[in-house]
Amino acid sequence: MKKVKKTNKQLTPQQALAKKKQKRKIIKICLTVFVLLVASAGVYLGFGIFKQVEGFSKEKLLNNESSIQVSANGEEYYSYGQDGIRKNVSYDDIPQVMIDAVVAAEDSRFFEHNGFDLPRIVKAFMGNLVAGRITGGGSTITQQVIKKSYYPKEEQTIERKAGEIILAIEATSQTTKQEILELYLNKIYFGYGNKAIGIYAASKYYFDKEVQNLTLPEAALLAGTLNSPNKYDPFKNLKLAQERRDTILDLMEMHGYISKEECAATKAVPVENTLKSNPVSGSGKYQAYADKVTREVFEKTGYDPNTTPMKITTYINTDLQSKLNDISNGDGFKFPDKYLQTGACVQESTTGRVIGVLAARDYVPMGTTYAYAASKENMAKSGNYRYGQRNQPGSSLKPIISYASAFEFLNYSTAHYVHDVPYSQGEWTPSNWDKKYHGDVSISEALSQSWNLAAIQTLKEVVNKIGTEKMTEYLKGFGFDMYNEKLSLGYAIGSWDTGISPEEQAAAYAVIANGGTYIEPHTVEKIELIETGEVINFDETCQKEKVQALSPESAFMIRDIMTKYVKAGTGAYSALNLGYQIGAKTGTSNHDKHAPNKSLVGKSKDLWMAAYSPDYSWSVWVGYTAADQKKGRYPQTTAANQISALIAKYVHKGGLKNSYPSKPSDVVSAQCISGIYPYVAPGSGVPSDRIVSGYFKKGHTPGSSANGAGLNNLTAFSAAFTNGKISVNFTEYDPKSMTESSTPTKVYTINGRSWTLPYLGDLSQVYGKVVYAIDITDQNGKIVHSEKLSTNTATLNYTPPAGTYKVTGYYAFESGEGTSNKIDQTITVEGSTQPASYTPANPTTTQMSYSVVVPSGSKITVSLNGQSQTLETSGTITFSNLSPATKYTVTFVETKANGDTQTLPSHEFTTSNQSTQ
Repeated sequence: MKKVKKTNKQLTPQQALAKKKQKRKIIKICLTVFVLLVASAGVYLGFGIFKQVEGFSKEKLLNNESSIQVSANGEEYYSYGQDGIRKNVSYDDIPQVMIDAVVAAEDSRFFEHNGFDLPRIVKAFMGNLVAGRITGGGSTITQQVIKKSYYPKEEQTIERKAGEIILAIEATSQTTKQEILELYLNKIYFGYGNKAIGIYAASKYYFDKEVQNLTLPEAALLAGTLNSPNKYDPFKNLKLAQERRDTILDLMEMHGYISKEECAATKAVPVENTLKSNPVSGSGKYQAYADKVTREVFEKTGYDPNTTPMKITTYINTDLQSKLNDISNGDGFKFPDKYLQTGACVQESTTGRVIGVLAARDYVPMGTTYAYAASKENMAKSGNYRYGQRNQPGSSLKPIISYASAFEFLNYSTAHYVHDVPYSQGEWTPSNWDKKYHGDVSISEALSQSWNLAAIQTLKEVVNKIGTEKMTEYLKGFGFDMYNEKLSLGYAIGSWDTGISPEEQAAAYAVIANGGTYIEPHTVEKIELIETGEVINFDETCQKEKVQALSPESAFMIRDIMTKYVKAGTGAYSALNLGYQIGAKTGTSNHDKHAPNKSLVGKSKDLWMAAYSPDYSWSVWVGYTAADQKKGRYPQTTAANQISALIAKYVHKGGLKNSYPSKPSDVVSAQCISGIYPYVAPGSGVPSDRIVSGYFKKGHTPGSSANGAGLNNLTAFSAAFTNGKISVNFTEYDPKSMTESSTPTKVYTINGRSWTLPYLGDLSQVYGKVVYAIDITDQNGKIVHSEKLSTNTATLNYTPPAGTYKVTGYYAFESGEGTSNKIDQTITVEGSTQPASYTPANPTTTQMSYSVVVPSGSKITVSLNGQSQTLETSGTITFSNLSPATKYTVTFVETKANGDTQTLPSHEFTTSNQSTQ
């Protein structure tokens, strides 16, 4: 036991009394503070509740008119709650089994309490107090009617819950239980989307029958959906719907509405036997676009058009939307099979206004879409936002990620050459689609051919300069959702963590069309809340919040490259060469080792075509669902290209309405030497094949000029006349590769393997292939023969007459100017001892040639039909303009140095016949 420490100091009675009074005073102060705090909180909460419940109106509980969507010209094209909220059912038309099922499922003491069920409320309220927020449960049917009427945004607060209770009591005092139940059943959701709002619509949706004809199994099924309409919709989750229906039947038996036998017999009826054919197998005329509008409104404002009446003005192009619907249905476009999925989004380039969406094939209302998606953060927080699927973009973003960023941050020119060379990082060793590397290539080639390594190496240069964080912010500026994305070099070729949607991509490419300005994509111009008249202007906000994602100079430069290779009309881009100044980029992602089916490794996964013009920007994706991928399906089609071309033709059928922004004043045209960086202007002697033109930013044009390049010094050269021929020998040029090809090369080694690839970055190699040059000069100083050799040791194809000659050797460029130092050697050619002779060639229809050996000091005259030619040195004689199929005689006369002559044997030949076609 703990001992109590004693003290020798004892309090007097007066001191003890004073201390006791002090304690009482402290307790009174604390209690007063506590009471004041509680009272203040109560007053604050009470005032908040009072503000919510003042002006209660029975009429506000009644169903209001439905929301509508109208086009920019004011024409209504979509109404919410079709077959639903607009068709109310009276209490007398609702069968008793439906009443019983709903009461048993949602509020078993409904006909007994005054609007709220105290035991139920207390239990839920205490749980909410502990949590510090509304966690659910406890609402009576009356409270749910109040929530639908007064709290459509469903704010989860204790203040709202208290207001809901008070309003429920007030509603009960001013209405009958039957009226409350009637209101409830005409307001509530019974299933997926807006096709099952209210009991009338639900009866049609599931069973295609009138409400008064509902049976027990049907009523139990409908009551079961109320707890979670999406989850228990049998067309989407048949098994869960069956289990939930049976739970409702158990509750009905427990509360005495049905007997045990009725419960068992009803459970034996399969849900699918009560349903009509799936009504959501197809969708309305503009359903895909309307659903995007609905989601956009809810995500931006918190208002649900299904429950808050509003007029929504949108930018739908109904003709285009119908065309996109036709494509998705295979009307006028043939898909390779019934499983391939697709998504597309079309917007105006200069406004961000989305005018059409292709959500999916076999799209269902408020179903999965491949055209757009909610923010990644919202998707991570709630399953309600996981309606859109993003996919890996493959190469489709190379223009933005690798090359526009290089123009922006490295001030590259459109004439810049990039490096398509090997790269490896850890286990990642990317390759090109043709399994080759291409060395230094132009940006235009890198993009049009979609070389992966060029994009990776260029992004690496950008990231090395600005860092990962700034590069991530750059992509955010284009509207890409970078939530939980960890930027790496793999992004250059589409290796994103979560991917992108066609809507994001179309908006990003609109930046290039729009002079570098990003405007958030949106379908809605404005919404008008019908009850209050409040107008929320979406478009005005989007235009005010536009962002300069890319400088006008960089936007112009990447657009120039993209529109030019599309205009060239090669490969996949030929279908878009329609005369509308279109820029475009394809993209393909591939399955890696984690593919859902081993047979898919290395095969295509996602196919893209993104494109833009001065008027519109659009993006198309095609691929297979995860379920179909598991079955080994993968896209082997040009469907993305074909759909993109159909969209291009359709939106431009009246011609272009706008023009791209003009060339910025800070962009200038200039020439430079290909592959040399920093840029160098070409001077005299630079081969034409190394001169390229392009656009440069002011301040970053070529800073110097090349006027000939130096060659290595020639250190040794020899020449000799042997056996009637001149042989030469040079010191071999270093590097030897410069004498082997006109294209300079460089060796790249990765993971123990080496590749010799074109390399244009050495200014000394600009002038092309190096050759071994020979000049032969006679005693009079005349060059009698010149020859360029590809090897450092050779025998010349020339035999000079007797005499003394100077043989000069040097290095030179095969094309272009410039030589090395020159070395001279002297040779003497003695008189030939070979006798005069000739060797005839084969005659043609009109020509005959002879190779003639002329001894030193002699000359030979060759005659044919009065024509004579004389050779003083060995060489070739040719007679032309002969007649076909004709016999000729040729004579040869040698005249020696002393004047004597000698006739060689004559030669007869017949020209060949004239060829016929």
